[in-house]
Amino acid sequence: MSQKSRSTYKEKTWYEVYAPESFDNRKIGEIIGVEGNLMDRTVEALLYNFTNNYDDVNCKLVFKVIDVNSEAETCKTTLTGHSYTTDFTRRMVGKGASKVSSIKNYTTKDDYIYRLTVVCVTIRRARSSQKRVIRKIIREVLKKFAKTLEHEKYITGMIFGEFENQIQRIAKTIFPLFNCKIIKSKLVSMPEGGTDQKVGDDEFEIVELDIERTRKSEIRRTERINVNKYAQQKKYRNRKKEEEEEDSSDEEEEEEET
Repeated sequence: MSQKSRSTYKEKTWYEVYAPESFDNRKIGEIIGVEGNLMDRTVEALLYNFTNNYDDVNCKLVFKVIDVNSEAETCKTTLTGHSYTTDFTRRMVGKGASKVSSIKNYTTKDDYIYRLTVVCVTIRRARSSQKRVIRKIIREVLKKFAKTLEHEKYITGMIFGEFENQIQRIAKTIFPLFNCKIIKSKLVSMPEGGTDQKVGDDEFEIVELDIERTRKSEIRRTERINVNKYAQQKKYRNRKKEEEEEDSSDEEEEEEET
């Protein structure tokens, strides 16, 4: 049997890897190899590298090499998905809250298929009827955007929070949400010869849905919660708890000194 010849380290070359047009063609790393084995290699990068926002350090982007330029020693990529860390997703759901999740495939206008995992967290425990309507809102919003947008702009709305904001805007008529995140995405299929282009500065259209509400899914007057007020109260309680812990630690240090 003939054995496959392996490339030596001297035969390999370092290639610079660049993000697609929708991410401003930024350099995201380097990989080593020979020209023939670089295609379909994956490179990971944090969303923080593109936004410089510390809130995005929990989001990991995955890019796949789709084109290699041996003369310039560079590689072009396309986004194949993203995911948030397990710690971040666990912290989303607080005590007494309800979690509404949805996993579904969506086909964009240019025939890219993405599988999105969405998690919405209500401020307080919601009924099963309310959860069903919120899940329907999630899927309808993402489906409407997929029908009208090409994949570059769909990625922008998916990664940078536009879709999440619109889901929250509609879902709050059913039950107030504390948070909404597309925690994971995966490129299931892409058309042959698909390319990435620069995303324009056009704003996203406001999506309106005709949601049929049952009597049980309506918010009772006693359940209508001021989301901002609730968040401020929660921050105040956390700050007060930290101050009490600091005071107790200072008292312990004084006792030890005496």
